[in-house]
Amino acid sequence: MKPSLRDLSLTLQLPLAAAALSLAVALALVLLAATSSRYLLTTQQADYGNALAQQIARRISSAMETGDLLSVAASLQRFVESSPTTMVEIYDVEGQALGRAGEDGHPGRVHYEAPVRIGQDIAGRVRIALDTGSARESRQRFLLSLSALAVVLSLLVFVLARYGAARLVARIAGAAERLALEGAPAPVAAGSELELLEARVDALPLELLRPRDAGAPSGEHYRTNTVLYLHLASLAGYVDTLNERNLHRYTDRLHRIIYAAAACYGGTLQVARPFGLALCFAEGEGTGSAALRAVACAALVREVANTLEAGMSLSLAMGMAVGRSELGPGDAADIYPGLYLQGVLDELRDACLQDREHVLVTEDAAADADLAGRADLRPEKPGFRRLVGFADAQGKLLERQAALLLARLRGRREAAA
Repeated sequence: MKPSLRDLSLTLQLPLAAAALSLAVALALVLLAATSSRYLLTTQQADYGNALAQQIARRISSAMETGDLLSVAASLQRFVESSPTTMVEIYDVEGQALGRAGEDGHPGRVHYEAPVRIGQDIAGRVRIALDTGSARESRQRFLLSLSALAVVLSLLVFVLARYGAARLVARIAGAAERLALEGAPAPVAAGSELELLEARVDALPLELLRPRDAGAPSGEHYRTNTVLYLHLASLAGYVDTLNERNLHRYTDRLHRIIYAAAACYGGTLQVARPFGLALCFAEGEGTGSAALRAVACAALVREVANTLEAGMSLSLAMGMAVGRSELGPGDAADIYPGLYLQGVLDELRDACLQDREHVLVTEDAAADADLAGRADLRPEKPGFRRLVGFADAQGKLLERQAALLLARLRGRREAAA
């Protein structure tokens, strides 16, 4: 089955369209030239033929006046031999032929007539034939040369458009490649590059990026915070075993993972305990509720850490738990910043020490409607639930964010190496 034009690559679609448009315009100009040249040729031939007919009519008028038909015949013969005329005939006023010179058997000849006057009276008519074959052939060669020029011009437009289309396709393909998740299969039956780009964009969970109406501000927006606690379990075992250089590289890797994930979901990072970090998420500072963003951030950290750990000799194991605090972490103006979070942090730290394999969520945080609608939480132990997975749209967003973070982290590692 032959593919249609829309299924072809843009490197062919655009040049073919440009060449077709150029050919159509050029052929329209050729048609205009054919019409104008035919009109001009017909007019010139008519003027020339009428002038020749009038010339021979004036020559034989004196012979017609004396009735010397022999002189008339000789004049006709000399006129045929000395002019482009192929045939000359003379008729009297009654239409009877009085003389003839030349032949009129060629189908491409055109006839012209002029009256023979004796004084003010018409004594007969002269009829001549002109061979227009050579003029017609010249006109056809002219039109063929114009048509060939139109084809050559279209080919030139095709080549130039192909070069420009190749550069455009390279940019579109690069954008589509950047939008693709790492390891994701190519869209089935993707035709042109625009269709591939549309398929990549359609695969993105863009509805999660649309801002939501947070409603009228209330006191809860300024007090309630969701806290993600991360217990760096593997770091505690490497402090006394790694040298300073390797330990610095290891902690720098952890910092980049956690800081990048926090930036994706609008979290505020601070050191909360020895080998423990806290990420605070406030309501109204990002898309989705604070509880959803905290749990998604934890899942993103776990996904990126597990992927990088597969290519390392060191472990990136860490425990993670999410809870809710009615008061925020405070700021630098406080005498003891983070004082109001200490109870929540102690509870989350104890949970991380007991379970390092799962992302744990307290019951009050799990009660968030946005989180409950997009995440699958299963009971784990009294007061906590564990994260099992996300809905399709949230899961796709998480996969894309993980792919972007991995690409950036691996790029920096290669640059540093």
